[in-house]
Formats: sequence, structure tokens, C-alpha cells
Amino acid sequence: MSKGARRNRPSGKRLKPHRQKVTTSTKEQSKKNFRGPFVVFALIAILAAIPFSMGKYFEFNTPGPFDSGAYVYSAKHIIDGAEIGVEEKPSAQLGTLLVNMLGVWLFGFSETGPELIQMFLQATALVLMFVAMRKLFGTLPAAIGVVIASVYLSAPLIAKFGNVKEQYMVAFMMMAISCFVLHQLTGRWWYAFLAGALVSWAPLFKATGTAAIGAIGLFVIAQPLLKNRTWKQTGLDILLLLAGAAAAIGPLYIWIIGWNVKMGLPYSFAWTTLAKFLPAAPGAEQAKTAVGYVGASRKLVPFSQQWPMVLRYYGLLILPITLAAGAIVARIGRMIWAALSPEKTKRKTYDRFVLLFAVWWILDMAFIWISPRSYEQYYLPLNASAAMLGGYLIALYHDKVSTAVFKSKWVVVGLAGFLLMIIMSWHIFFGIKKSPHSGMSYGGKRRGYSQKLDEISQRRKNNWIGSWEEVGEYIRNRSTPDDKIYVWGWYPGIYVKAQRFSSAANACMIARTAPKRLEEILTALLTEFEQDMPKFIVDSRKRHIPMERPPYELWPIVLKGFMGAEEARFLLLDKKEIARYDAEWSAWLHERFDQDEALRYEAMKPFREFVRKNYKIVQMFGQHVLFQRK
Repeated sequence: MSKGARRNRPSGKRLKPHRQKVTTSTKEQSKKNFRGPFVVFALIAILAAIPFSMGKYFEFNTPGPFDSGAYVYSAKHIIDGAEIGVEEKPSAQLGTLLVNMLGVWLFGFSETGPELIQMFLQATALVLMFVAMRKLFGTLPAAIGVVIASVYLSAPLIAKFGNVKEQYMVAFMMMAISCFVLHQLTGRWWYAFLAGALVSWAPLFKATGTAAIGAIGLFVIAQPLLKNRTWKQTGLDILLLLAGAAAAIGPLYIWIIGWNVKMGLPYSFAWTTLAKFLPAAPGAEQAKTAVGYVGASRKLVPFSQQWPMVLRYYGLLILPITLAAGAIVARIGRMIWAALSPEKTKRKTYDRFVLLFAVWWILDMAFIWISPRSYEQYYLPLNASAAMLGGYLIALYHDKVSTAVFKSKWVVVGLAGFLLMIIMSWHIFFGIKKSPHSGMSYGGKRRGYSQKLDEISQRRKNNWIGSWEEVGEYIRNRSTPDDKIYVWGWYPGIYVKAQRFSSAANACMIARTAPKRLEEILTALLTEFEQDMPKFIVDSRKRHIPMERPPYELWPIVLKGFMGAEEARFLLLDKKEIARYDAEWSAWLHERFDQDEALRYEAMKPFREFVRKNYKIVQMFGQHVLFQRK
């Protein structure tokens, strides 16, 4: 220390750090600084929570007669000791089955448990989506994105309320993409590990979950080529993603192989698809079956019927689709401008992520066309990817407003855009007049939030239940837990309502398969019935796409005018009438539809004879016919 410094230092006293006096105004300013963001986040949370909460209200008050009931039934049967693939042949894929098993184990033989898990996954996905989009784009794009996702993923138009495999798949894709974005922005390795784990589970609910895998995979490979990351960083990204995937699905392989569980391995759809090119390879037969399903569906619903149906749904989802398409166009425009402009254009951090979101969205849009059936829930995934991709367009607008000299015109543009968004989504809240599936008029507005609220209100007020619920309650009240039943046709929710198990390992099926295959299925079914005959059989008389084809009845109803019938009635127990009906109905099916339809009716003859011989008609519940063992 210099002499001058020693002279200037106060002797015998230690220097104390200077403390700034906190005034009342400083405290108030701190409170204001905290209060501002808190109010904004609270408002965003409320706007996203309203449609989400409404969707959950609809879901918990709309019992699922179809797929949801099948998943719950299989889960309960397995938990109670049924061997998978032998005593219980679930229709659910592995991820759906495991989630339902957990939900049923926790909350009992109902949809409640799986729906609660689904709610938790969806809420987590929306929160992660908001965090990732805010980190990438800013608060405004994140807010708009999460609200749009919440509105459309809960919309009665496409949500198919209940325990829905697409909803699980979408939640896992959203969480995976969000974690991956956060990894890219923060560099934290565990985000990439989580992304790999989460994205590996998406296809375990439905194969189209590979859309997120494809998006992440292409994006990672493209980054060093586009000079956004080094090859070393890319290699580490790939290793972390693979490590997460291995940690997430590895235990499933161990469980299935180690315990000899007779169920398809994770990603078996990938191996069977590859196997179709190798006729002698294991899995080739399953691949032919999968391809045959799509091919058979294409015969029943040709492309000429499919494309107007898909376009009608696209038209109703015009807001997210417009945002997504606009984001892609804007990115391409910025790239062209940067290439042609003499001045070097500064790239934004979020520019490079358009590739990730765009590939995800385009694949979601494309996968809709695989199955010609085009069920409403097929359109769920594109809304999540569109909401994240559309954030880019909002971010560009927000940046323009922030830097513009004359802000007023951009504010007007923003208000006009907001008004246009309301117009584009108006029908989502207040209903549509025509069926997007058939294009036919409903005779009034349906399938909006407001109509669904009114429907639930009327159901609760008048204690209305569906006819499938009535038949389930009837069986439950007139049987014991040891009694077995069987539901013919795709109404597995009857099992859940009745709280009874099936006499057959394949508890529910859709009859519209190849005639030869149908014959094999029914032969095996009747063999099982000989060992454990069900006390009740329900003929659900379920129609399947294409809806104009008649149901596959166990005890035919002679329609008015057919064979001179003065009114609709059950076929009599008369050999001559039965023979005449079989001949004339088969001829009509062949003439009206095709030879396969007539052959399916012929294949069902042993089942009809079994029912006539061993059962009596109890009564009809709506369209459902209940038979009781004599």
C-alpha cells in the first residue's frame, strides 16, 4: 500500500459498506414491478384455463361407450389377473394400456382414473408449452399459442371426450418438443434427456406420434449443416435424446420379453412395416394385416369421399392452420429477403426453430390422410403443432410493433388480426350447422362449446343416460360379479357400466373385416362360449364407417316392406322364414354393396344360430338388443 493511501485511510476504524436507504417510494416501485408481470401471467392462465376446464367438465360428464370403455375394460381385466394375449386381448396400444392400468388401479373400474391422468398430462403439456414459447418468442406469442392450443384441444368439435389415445399422444409430443426447445435455448442437458424420454412414448399411444420424432430428428441433423450448432454439440444432442428414449422404453422391453408378456413390443409397427418388404421375415404377417386394414378401409371409403371430408375439417380449423401456414410463408419470405438484400439482415434466435415446428405440423397434417375413416379425433395433433408454429408469426408482429416509429398503424393491424381470429374461431364456441363428416345439415347448430354445455346441463338436470348405459345397468342389477357377458359390436362401455367381464378374450370387435377372417374370429369365439357361456349377450347393432351399411345383427330385424313385412319385427323362429330371409338379404347386400358384404352375412350364420338356440330376447334398449341365456 502506498504512503498516500495509508495517510488517507482513517486510523483505527473499519470501513463499512454503504447501504442505500430503502424509501417508501422504492418499495412501492418494487411492488409495481412484481405486480405487473403477475397480473399478466394470471390473465394468461385464466384465459387458457377457461376452455381447458370446460373441456374437462365435458369429459368427466360424458361417459365413453367406445374406445375409452375398451381401454378401461382391458386394464381392469388384466389387473384382476387376466393374462395379456391369452385371457385378455386388448385393443389398446402399450402406452394407452399402461396409463389405463395405472388409472384403474388407483381409482377403480371406471374412466375417472385414466381421465385424471390425461388431465394432468395435458395441463403439464400446456404449461411447458407456454414456458418454451415465452423463452423463444416472448410473452405475447406464448400467450396466444397456449390459449389457442387450450381452446382447440378441448373443443367439442374434435376432442372426442373421454379416455382418448390421441389426447395422450398429443400431450407427450407437446412436452417433448417444449423440453427440446428449452434444451436448445438454455444448453441444459437434462432437457434433451427429458425430450428423448417423452417423445419416445408418443408413438406408444398411436403410431402417428412419430411426427414429433421426425421433427426433432430432422432439426437436429440440419443444425450443423445450417451452421447453427457444431457437430460436437449435435452429437451430444443425439446421445442425450437416445439416452432419454432408452431410459423411457427400455423397461417396457424388459417387462414384455422378461415376463413373456404376449403383447407387441414398443415400435413393433416400425418393424412390421419394414417386414412387409421381407416376406419370410418374422412380423411380415402382422405387417400385411396392418396394411390390409388401411387397404380395406380405402375400399369402403374411397379417396373421392375422403378428400371433401378432410377439407371440411380443415375449413373448420382455419385459425390454427392459417397461423401455421402464415408462419411458414413468413419464414420463407424472410429467407428470400435476406438472400436478395444488399444489407446483411440480422437473424432472430427464433428463426431457426421454424423448421422444427413446421416439420412437426406438416407431418401432423399429412398423417390425417393415412386412414380414410377420418374420425374427428384425428385432427387433434395438428392444433398443438400449429399453435407453436404460429407463435413465430406473432413474434414477428410483436418485434415490428416494438421497433416501429409509427406504432399506431401496427396497433390497428394487430386489432384487425385479433378480430379476424375471433371470426375464424366463432364456430368453435357457438357451433356449426353441417356435419364435417357427411356435409349434411344438422337442422340447427351443434358441436360448439355452448351446445355441449347445454347438453351436459340437460343430462344432469333430467338424469338422462344413454341406451348403452341402460342395458349395462340392467345387466349389473340382474347378474353377479362371477357372471360373464358378451357385447357384440364396438360398445365396450357396456362392460364398464355393467361392471362385468367377457366370456371371450377378445371382448369387443368390429365385424367389418375380410369375410374369411371374420369366419375364423367367430369360430374361435363360439369355441370360447362353449367353455364359459355368457349369461347375457348384447347385440349393440353398431354401424361402422361407411355408415350407410347395415349392422351385423345376431337376431335380424325384418324391416318394414322387406319380405312383405307390414312393420319392422324380429325374424321368427321358423326354419322356412329364416332360410328365405338369409337368401333374400344376402342377395340384397350383394346387389346394394358388394360380394364381401354378402359373404360377411354368410360368415355370421353360425353365430346367429347359436344365439337362436341358446338365448331369448329380453328387450331392446334403444338400438341395443339384449339376450339372456335360456
